[in-house]
Order: sequence, then C-alpha cells, then structure tokens
Amino acid sequence: MVKMIDVANHASVSIKTVSRVLNNEPHVQDKLRERVLKAVKDLGYVPSASARNLRSSRTYTIHLIVHNTRSNFIYAIQSGALTASQRHGYTLHWTFLDPSISENKKDLKAWCEQLVSQKRPDGVILIPPYANNEAVNTYFNALKIPILRVGPNDIEDDNTTVKIDDCSAARDATQHLIDAGHTHIAFIRGLENQNATHERFRGYQQALAESGIAFDPNIVFSGAFDFASGMAAGEKITHLKNRPSAVFAANDDMAAGVVVTAHKNNLRIPEDISIIGFDDSELAEKIWPPLTTIRQPRIAFGEQAAEILISQIGTRGIDKPRTVLMDYETIIRSSTGPNLKK
Repeated sequence: MVKMIDVANHASVSIKTVSRVLNNEPHVQDKLRERVLKAVKDLGYVPSASARNLRSSRTYTIHLIVHNTRSNFIYAIQSGALTASQRHGYTLHWTFLDPSISENKKDLKAWCEQLVSQKRPDGVILIPPYANNEAVNTYFNALKIPILRVGPNDIEDDNTTVKIDDCSAARDATQHLIDAGHTHIAFIRGLENQNATHERFRGYQQALAESGIAFDPNIVFSGAFDFASGMAAGEKITHLKNRPSAVFAANDDMAAGVVVTAHKNNLRIPEDISIIGFDDSELAEKIWPPLTTIRQPRIAFGEQAAEILISQIGTRGIDKPRTVLMDYETIIRSSTGPNLKK
C-alpha cells in the first residue's frame, strides 16, 4: 500500500507539505502543489479518510442537497461533483430534502441542524430550488457550513455561485427562432420558485423587444420543468386557433412534451411548428426530431462546484469568488426551421 511518506519521497518534499496539499491548505507554492499532486497520481495514492479524520475536525464529506431523485439535470451535476470529490479524497453524499419540509421554516431548520449534527458535512452543494431558497442558505450559514450554489439566485452572502447567464442564453434561443422568421413564439415557464424560470422568461422578452415583436401574454404557459407539464402546455398550444409557429420551453423535458403532443396532433416538426428547449440533456438527442436547445455545462457545473467548495474548505474561504460564470452554447438540431406560415 502506498503511504504518504512514499508520496513525499517521490515528490522530494516533506510529509508536512504533502499533508498540507492533500488538505487544500493555503500558502503552498504552486510548483510544490503540482509536484505533490503529480506524485499522488503517479503512485496511485489514496488518502485514508479515517486517518485524516483523526488529524482534523473534518469528515471529508460533501452533501449535494437535491429535491428530485429523477432529474437528468441533477444526475449530470452529481456526476461532475463525484469526479472532483473523489479526485481530492472526499466522499459525495446525495442527500434528499423533501420539498414539503422546505416549505415550513421550523421543520427546515430542524432538518438542517440534524444533518449537520449527525452527518457533519464539510460543505454542501445547493442546486435549484434550494440554491435560491433564502431559508436554506440562512440556516446553513448560521451552522457555519460552507455553501456552493449552482444556478441563478438572488442570495446575498459570501458564498460562491456557479452558473451561466440564463437571461442571455434564453435571449439567444429566442433570437434563433426570430432569425428563422418566427414572430409568434410561445413560451413555457418552469417552476416559479426557481430563478432560472424568471431569468429565461426575461431573456425571451428581451429578444422580442429588441426585434420589435409585441409581447403576447396569451401565449405564455405555466410549466414545472417536467415532461407532463410540457405535454399539458403543448396540448393548449396545438389547439390554439391562431397557433404559434414556434415554442420555446424553459427546459428540455418540457420541450420533449411539446414534441410528443405535436406528433399526437399530426403536426410536422419543424414545418408546422418549431420547438426549442434548454439544457441539452440526453433526451434532447434521443427524441425525434432531435431537439434544438441551449447547452448548459451540466457535468462541469458539478465538477467546478466541488472543486471550488473543497478549495474553500481547505483555505477557510480565503479569496473565494462570488460568482463563476460558465459558457453556454446554442445547439441547432432538426426541431427548428424556417417559418413556413408567413
């Protein structure tokens, strides 16, 4: 079994330096840190969590707090966070917080306190809707638990957020439809307790305004970021007397629901109706026709979130960024095309 002394000898540094690097402590020269990490990789050294726990108050665990155990978006974030966590010898826990608990502040506070007292996480990653839940953030802050948020939010504290510019991405998605000649574009909202819904709707409205297209509230539909709500909205849209020539759904699951509804009602895609989504989930490529969408770096969200959180745990939050803005991309596939209804 490879030991820490073997890593120290391989990197020509002291055991203390190896320990400081593995614990992500500050004030280690970059060259020394790189040498140690290379030695760890070359030798295949795996830090002993139990031994590290004896030397510090850490548990070397991170909890990803989720509200949904069936979301492709969450699975992708989990995958990235798991990769980064394992790279640093941390264990990632997928922890379910029932949305009904989060609606009651007394129950929510008790849940957070129980998690911290029993599981002793070194930090938590919050994704929507908990990334933008003021109470969740307040309770973890009060418990001195480092937080990393993924996705747009209005929380004002010293913790870091990793996200894309949802408003700009939605504006680009809408502009793609406008550039194809569409002026009568329906929009399907997501859950109202998530900032992403409001940011994407704002981007949709901005694109219309910038192109001189009048906003029509009658072709804005409610949704829940799931397939069923996409189908429900799709049924309403396809049966409108003055049917929109295009639909922008605030995520891929809802867009897929519209695609299925369009097929059910014998509409051709994109000849009769163009459909664009948001996320670029696996479903976007598998549905027919393949879905035009905004690609979020979902796996990179999780990996970056865990990397930053672990770094901040080790440095006690020194020089942590407030916002990390990641790139997005418009992926054009067969579900959108020129407006033939003009």
